[in-house]
Amino acid sequence: MTAELGSIILVFAVAFLFFGLIPGIGAFFVRSRWRLFRRRIAESSLYPFLNYSDLSRTGDFLGRYRVFGHLEAIQGENRIWINNGSFTVEADLTQAKLYFLPSFSAGTRTVPIERLQEEVPDEQPALVSWNQIFSLPAGTQMFIAGQLYSEEGRAVFRSQGKDPLLVVLYDGQRNTIVQRAVWGGRQKNEYWNQFTLASLLTGAFCMVLLAYIFLRSSPSSLPVLFALSLAFFPIAGLLPPGFILYYLYRFFWKRARMLRAERDLLRLPLRYYPETEALPLESSAPLPTGESYLCSQDASLLIDGELIIRSASLPSVREGKFEDVVLFGTHTETDGQGRMQTPRDPMAELVLVMGDPAVLAQSCNRRARMFALLSAVGVFSALILNFFLLLLIWHLIIR
Repeated sequence: MTAELGSIILVFAVAFLFFGLIPGIGAFFVRSRWRLFRRRIAESSLYPFLNYSDLSRTGDFLGRYRVFGHLEAIQGENRIWINNGSFTVEADLTQAKLYFLPSFSAGTRTVPIERLQEEVPDEQPALVSWNQIFSLPAGTQMFIAGQLYSEEGRAVFRSQGKDPLLVVLYDGQRNTIVQRAVWGGRQKNEYWNQFTLASLLTGAFCMVLLAYIFLRSSPSSLPVLFALSLAFFPIAGLLPPGFILYYLYRFFWKRARMLRAERDLLRLPLRYYPETEALPLESSAPLPTGESYLCSQDASLLIDGELIIRSASLPSVREGKFEDVVLFGTHTETDGQGRMQTPRDPMAELVLVMGDPAVLAQSCNRRARMFALLSAVGVFSALILNFFLLLLIWHLIIR
């Protein structure tokens, strides 16, 4: 009995290693990588735009800047030239990562309400190392942000230590890349990462190998049944009757992912203000372009520009149970009448939030955790149900 118990423990330990621990470590790595990408996109929007006068500054380190432009030329293996319409600047992409943003769907928005779940494909940005790219067509639209250095009298963007260069390739309007990056810059399913397939195949092979070893000593032993049943772990959730619970897991996980994206979008306008618990109503913050970015609940302000109406898929918002709306934009006075305008900075928004964005973001975060928990219950229920069914089938086969 002791030997059999030890064999069962060995089976579950190997299963946990290959089916749980290794993909789980990969999941944490992938989530942290995409979280870093979203944070760097938001932080880069606070950098000043590169001007021609900045290119002639003295010193080795010129500062942190951002620039929109299109690819003009590739020089050597790692250098590119970006033209922003006024001048060209060089970027060293040695060991750089390039992010390719998914496009907006065809057609224009007929109402100002933001529905990125319909306008942006349900896919994450493609992440490619520069050394894996053989060529790029001239005219490719790019956004580059990071440290600028002076090399032999030329200004060059390049990575330095733990501060890598941010390079984003996109199409469409430049004033949408922050929303698209924040909305789509997350893994569809963190469990499925670069380690998962090899780990699952190795784990299944180990289960079959252990079953073969145990069969030679005791064909009807529990370790054999457990090993053979766990060998089907990679596809266990897709088998009947557990596949119904598996699809519930996918539904709940997708909802959790969308709520986390809504949470991050709601927090976007707040990045210009000091971090406080209370919403900075009727206060302004400076934009990198020198404009004043106002947070207001004044319903008398006129809107001058392309307004975005942002909400969340929460019951309280769908039922209209919110006390106030909050407007963000640049403020001007014309003939004694206040106006909210679209900022000149393409990475800032003229946006109307249906409620307090900080409170809504917290609600989205709590609800996302609830759906993530429900998705975990769904997938584990599907796996356990099918596991015991497989145990019964293997028992009938080899008894």
